[in-house]
Amino acid sequence: MSDYEMIIKIEIQKTKSKPSDSINKCDDGSFRIVVPKKSAQSIDLCEQALLQTSFPAIREALSQHLSEISKEEAASYYVGHLKKTQILIK
Repeated sequence: MSDYEMIIKIEIQKTKSKPSDSINKCDDGSFRIVVPKKSAQSIDLCEQALLQTSFPAIREALSQHLSEISKEEAASYYVGHLKKTQILIK
């Protein structure tokens, strides 16, 4: 079994777009929200916007990951094959 790398990239940049009321999914699969300048100057409001924006991205990435693992596991089973689940104890 392979290990997995989890990467998160966050960009904060100026824009000419108008502030948005909700989180939008972009064509490249990323999630985006535009906040007003006043909110962007507040650490608490920036943190809140980043956390709200990251939640759907995390949920989608986790869903895709677990779906792929399920497909891989299902492909390893065939008629007459019994597979024991390894239990890791620390």
